[in-house]
Amino acid sequence: MAITTVDLKQMQRDIAQLKKQVARLERRGNGKQRAAARTQETTMLRVRHGEMSERERALAILRRAGVTREMTPEEERIAARWDALPDKEKRKVEDALRRVRLDPPLSQLIHEMRR
Repeated sequence: MAITTVDLKQMQRDIAQLKKQVARLERRGNGKQRAAARTQETTMLRVRHGEMSERERALAILRRAGVTREMTPEEERIAARWDALPDKEKRKVEDALRRVRLDPPLSQLIHEMRR
């Protein structure tokens, strides 16, 4: 299915409208969204003034796109436990994960989920 210019423009209008709705809903939120918005604004100011490393800029872009986010406290605890493991244990886990064979393969599962 080809996307026409008209379709693309309509999608852009829809996205702009959705962004406005999200911003409006966030302003009504309990303050967490506002704090996140302030953090994002601060990040953008740092980007504009060249105060961020290339890595920080890349992470800021990914966060704005919704591709990545800050870790939850639970995820922080899990990561700390992993970091505390000896390298030998980490290699054992990584080797075991490499040997896992999914049937159907993960790529096929992802493809089917996107339909």
